[in-house]
Amino acid sequence: MSSASRRLTLLLSVFLVPMSISYAADESVIVKGWLQKMIKAEHSTSYQGTLVYRHQNEMVVMNIVRAKGEHGMMEYLSAQNGAPGEVIRNPHYVQCLIPDSEVPLKSDNPQVVNKAGKSLRDRIDEIGHYYQLTLAEVSRIAGRASQKLVITPLDQYRYGYRMWIDQQSGILLKSEHLAVNGEVLEQMIYSNIEVFGETMPLDVQLMLNEFSDQAMPDKALLKQQPSNIHDIQNWTVKFIPTGFELASYRRSTNPQESPFEHIVFSDGLAAVSVFIEKQTENGAFNGVSQRGAMNAYFAENDDYQVVVVGEVPLKTLELIGKSVHHTAVNIH
Repeated sequence: MSSASRRLTLLLSVFLVPMSISYAADESVIVKGWLQKMIKAEHSTSYQGTLVYRHQNEMVVMNIVRAKGEHGMMEYLSAQNGAPGEVIRNPHYVQCLIPDSEVPLKSDNPQVVNKAGKSLRDRIDEIGHYYQLTLAEVSRIAGRASQKLVITPLDQYRYGYRMWIDQQSGILLKSEHLAVNGEVLEQMIYSNIEVFGETMPLDVQLMLNEFSDQAMPDKALLKQQPSNIHDIQNWTVKFIPTGFELASYRRSTNPQESPFEHIVFSDGLAAVSVFIEKQTENGAFNGVSQRGAMNAYFAENDDYQVVVVGEVPLKTLELIGKSVHHTAVNIH
């Protein structure tokens, strides 16, 4: 190589490398901006549409209505294929209408003892430590221009994501969970969607009012109890991948229910739930379960059943489950 060529190579290395680093940094900032827009839409944008969920050879089609009311975002889902079923959900309440059951399954949050940790809204600046954030092309989903994002994990403890976000509203129109080898584990996509403006259709407003009246729990039950989680937590999880933080802790306070504890960890994108309850007369179950991106690990621990569930690799759940230990802390 001539001296002139060497000087040219040196100059290119000096000027082009900083440019590539700057671009990568700017790209990450742009992706975080799209995620912020998606989060805002999740909490404020009302719409209705048809949602298709695919997992291996299974496909589920659902109609969905999301509408923001006085008590927050209300969501109504109804299955359009397979067995009939409905779900009504708001920030404090979930009701499932199951086929062949005359009594709906209901769940609220009166047993929340303490909440900690931060949501994705609060952790946007942190996720770049655990995922590579890439801006991809613009495409059309459900007839709307959508920005594609690629989110790649930087370790083996998480899944990757591809997200298509509506350029206008910020609604997540399509998403895919990706295994470490790039396999698509599950996919969600809207086939059609109608985004509401300031005025919602009358039928949606009537539905919102009806479900709001049905679904609001007793405010007294929502009152949180002790403020220090370490005063009541009866179990310790010794292994959690870097970046996962405590999101919530629940303990059963209903004497009519079997005692249980529920601990949730999240890195902002993925969440892992640890359920612990006394064994039934049939004993504990040991094993694993996989369905799309959702995995579960079951184990016995000192006459208790431990279940670890999350949209993370099965190996991650197994490592977490094996690290669960009973503590000597007394529950007050």
